[in-house]
Amino acid sequence: MAETPTHKWNPFAAVLLLAGGLVLFAVLAWSSHSSLRELEDETAMRARARMSLLQATVVLSLLKDVETGQRGFLLTRNESYLSTFRDGVAGLDPALERFREVSSGLAGVDALREELQPLVMRRVAIAARNISMFPQGEAEVTTGRNELLDEGRATMELIRSRFQSIETRLRDEIDARNRLVGVTMKRALLTSVLLTATGAFLIIAAYGLLHREQVRRLRAEGALREANARLEEAVASRTAELQQARDEIGAFALHLDRGIEAERRRLAREVHDQLGQVFTATNMLVHQALQGVPGRAQDLERIGGLIGEGIATARRIASALRPPLLDDLGLGAALVHAGRQFGEQAGVQCKVDISDGERLGADQSIQLFRIVQEALTNVARHAGASRVWIEGEARGDRFRLSIEDDGRGLDPDASTSHGLISMRERALLAGGELALGTGRSGGLRVEVMLPLADKEGA
Repeated sequence: MAETPTHKWNPFAAVLLLAGGLVLFAVLAWSSHSSLRELEDETAMRARARMSLLQATVVLSLLKDVETGQRGFLLTRNESYLSTFRDGVAGLDPALERFREVSSGLAGVDALREELQPLVMRRVAIAARNISMFPQGEAEVTTGRNELLDEGRATMELIRSRFQSIETRLRDEIDARNRLVGVTMKRALLTSVLLTATGAFLIIAAYGLLHREQVRRLRAEGALREANARLEEAVASRTAELQQARDEIGAFALHLDRGIEAERRRLAREVHDQLGQVFTATNMLVHQALQGVPGRAQDLERIGGLIGEGIATARRIASALRPPLLDDLGLGAALVHAGRQFGEQAGVQCKVDISDGERLGADQSIQLFRIVQEALTNVARHAGASRVWIEGEARGDRFRLSIEDDGRGLDPDASTSHGLISMRERALLAGGELALGTGRSGGLRVEVMLPLADKEGA
């Protein structure tokens, strides 16, 4: 027999490893989500810094258009420069508002933007004032023009300085965001690799434990199947031996029962023939000896009565041992006679209806007759019945015989009585089975089912 593993399986180890792997994958998913959100935030801030830098360039470009239009008009008095001026002024307010929107919240940019706003408005006001002062005397204009231009140029220098500071801050912000994005990506990659590797290791370890347990279980199942096979072989062998013993016991019981019946038949014949002849001869001798003797007529009558009673007793004994009707006329006639005798002796109305008795074997007829004898004895002793029905007929390939009374019914303790055990044994000897139940009038019903046998082999 295959040896089963002796190590003790701990299912919690595999469960913990598997749960640990799943937890790590859950942590990985959460970490990846957090890293993605952080990357999105950093990327959004970097995009805002770039957009702010671009919008600051737009504002500075529009402001340059304002300055260029004003300077060109003052130097050339060509009104075509005024369109450049007006376009620049018209675009400054939306550009400044857009710049305020995209740069809001950027570190160090809000303060510079707030400082830039009045300088831009001041530069626009100076340019508008210079243009509004335009037509004057040429000498006065020439004299004041340089002063006006110098004031605007100084303001523009302050504006450029603020824009330079804003650009520096924004580029620093973009570089910082780029570094944070790189660090976040590296950290996310490292975390993903570590968590994935650890989770995969735990799951693989759990799978290894489960696989080892599966192999152990398969080996144990194989050993169990082998043990079961050997046990089944042993049980089959023992069952065959028991069946053989039962068959031998059954054959012996049948042989013994046939021997008993043969001995009953012999005794019945001896009682009927020998005792009958003895009583008859005695009766003749007594009549010869005493007949005609004075005063012995009364004795002769008394002796004749006793001898007649002895002859009747011998016939009853012979009939009880082996009813001649059973051999001469079959089961039906024998049971009718037995039922009539039982009714007369027990004061019970007994109705017998037997058909198809000729289809039974000799041994089966004998066993059924003995079962009926035992059942009638039980009725007389225990049932307290007033009526008994004995019925038998062939049904298909089986013969059914029932003995039914209207007495007290089945006693729970009667199933182990000697009489019922004897009836069951006789039914088994005849190859059938016996069942107990409730009769049509509430009494006991004994039913025997026998297979119809080949009479030649019975």
